[in-house]
Amino acid sequence: MFAVAISVLSLPGCGPDQLSPSQRYLLIGKIQAARAIDAENLSNGRADPTQAVNSLYQAQKARTVIGQLKRGEEVPQPQIDDALDVPPESISPDARSELIRELMTAEIRDELGEQTHGPGNDWIAWNSYREQRDRADSIVNALESGEEVPWSEIQQALRVPEER
Repeated sequence: MFAVAISVLSLPGCGPDQLSPSQRYLLIGKIQAARAIDAENLSNGRADPTQAVNSLYQAQKARTVIGQLKRGEEVPQPQIDDALDVPPESISPDARSELIRELMTAEIRDELGEQTHGPGNDWIAWNSYREQRDRADSIVNALESGEEVPWSEIQQALRVPEER
């Protein structure tokens, strides 16, 4: 995936609720590093307005997860991954093309999930795949037409609903 990210702990089978105090401390440090990059991207003046808002939004998510981890709360892995994500300062034409390819792949996976879960069998799952496919298609169209799309919306469109 194109996203600039700081890797999460390489601990097989260890979720955030199963971390030792030292592992939790390391994870907090990684999220703080991601937050610092977000703050730098925001303050350096090189980011366009959309990307600056994305950096601000990501820094806030990182701050929230850091607080939860410091209080010893259980934080879902997708929320941790999201807090570690750092939006790029800008998206080059090549990166835009790569994002479009990734989104089209996500659309195909969403469509397969939609076909697997017919509305008569599991309407909730079918609908979530359908909505996600539509979201990815909308973002592809926006990127292809040269529109600025918030990084958080791109990341949401890349996610495929979880299997039930």
